Amino acid sequence: GDDANSLKEAAAAAADTIDDAKEEEFDVIKLPESTHTLLFTAPIKSPAFRFSFIIAALSILCLLLALSNNIILRGGGEIPANVGMAVKVAQYASIFIALLMEEEIPTGLYLLRRIPKRYFKSKFPELCYHKFVASCVLRICVGYLFLVNVLFILMRAREVLDIFFDFIALQ
Repeated sequence: GDDANSLKEAAAAAADTIDDAKEEEFDVIKLPESTHTLLFTAPIKSPAFRFSFIIAALSILCLLLALSNNIILRGGGEIPANVGMAVKVAQYASIFIALLMEEEIPTGLYLLRRIPKRYFKSKFPELCYHKFVASCVLRICVGYLFLVNVLFILMRAREVLDIFFDFIALQ
C-alpha cells in the first residue's frame, strides 16, 4: 500500500512540475511589432511615436473618408434589390474574407485580456499602462471601422468588381 501511495504522489508531483513548466512557457507575452505598439513604447517626443501617430491618424482618416463616401455619396442610400447571383456570391465570400483578414479586433482584445495592469507594470515598469490600453482601444476601433466600411460596401454593391475594388482599397 505505501509503495502505491508513494508512486501516486511521485506521479502527481511530476505532473505538477510538467504543468508548471508549461504555464511558464506560455506565460511569456510578446508585444506585437506594429505601429500601435510604438504608441505606448516610444517616448512621446520621439520620431518613432510621431511616425506611429501619423500612421494611425492616416488610417483612421482613410477609413472615415471611405465610410462617409459609402454612406453619403453612393446611390443616395439605396440598397440594390435583385442583384445577380455572382454579386451575392461575392458578397458572402467578402464577408468571410473580411472576418478572416481583420486582425485588429482580436489582437486588441487578446492583449487587453492577456496583459493585466499588474503584469504589465512588472514586465514593463518604464511604460505607461494607460497608453497601452488606449493603443489597444484604438486598434479595436480601427478594426470595427473597417468592418462597418465592409458592411456598407457589401450592402450597396451592384457588381462583383465594385466589391473587389472597394474591398482592396480598404486594405
